[in-house]
Amino acid sequence: MAKSKSDETVTYRRVQGGAESKSSQERISINDQGKIYINNKDKNLNISIDNGEHAKHFLENNRQGAYVVEFDVPKWFDDFVKENTVPQAGYKNNPLNQGGTAPKLTDPTTPGKSIEFPQPWAEWIEEYATNTKVIGGK
Repeated sequence: MAKSKSDETVTYRRVQGGAESKSSQERISINDQGKIYINNKDKNLNISIDNGEHAKHFLENNRQGAYVVEFDVPKWFDDFVKENTVPQAGYKNNPLNQGGTAPKLTDPTTPGKSIEFPQPWAEWIEEYATNTKVIGGK
C-alpha cells in the first residue's frame, strides 16, 4: 500500500540527560501507550529536526551519558515549523517572530538543524507525535 500524503512523517529528536554541567533537562517522557509528555510547556524546548546530525553531534561532543527521545510528526507539521521558523539572532526585533511564538533556528554553527520551540508548540508536538522511542542511555 502506498503512503498517502497524510501518512508521511518526519522524525524529530531531543537529546536529554547527561552528566554534570554538560546535561540537558529531561523534558520529554514517554508513557506506556507510547505517547509523549512534555513538562514545563511554558518554557522553550530545543529539538533537532534533521536526519539526526544535530543530535549525533551533541551526543558525541557535548552530552556524555545522554540519550535521545525520537518521535515522528506529520510532514505537514514539519512544513509548518519550517515556514514559521526565524533565526535566533535578532529574534526579539524580528517582526516575523509572531509576538515571540515563532520557532527559532538555533546552533547555526553545528551540524544539522536545531529548533527552539516557544509556547504553544510543546502542546502541538505532544498532540501530533507518534512512533516514539528512546535511543541509548536510559
